[in-house]
Amino acid sequence: MVVLAKGRLIASGTVSEMRALVSRKRITCSTTLTFEEIATWPGVESVTRDRELLHITVTDAEEVTRRLVIADPKVRDLEVHRAGLAEAFTELTQESAS
Repeated sequence: MVVLAKGRLIASGTVSEMRALVSRKRITCSTTLTFEEIATWPGVESVTRDRELLHITVTDAEEVTRRLVIADPKVRDLEVHRAGLAEAFTELTQESAS
């Protein structure tokens, strides 16, 4: 697989290798913390709600996960996901445009 931006090769490799190139990860959880509170934390890029679950896009998943567990010891359904292929493509092409 290759990623081109404006006719330039910006990355190549397997799907897993492409996903590993990006720093963003997504944390999903159910928490008593507010959407607005989490959105202000360092390393948090965006927060969305889907019913009772929050989806938090982060640049530092480990630090945000630690902070979640400390701020809400009753956090549930906590999952951390690597970037999907679409997210990897978006991040790689945005980086090359800057």
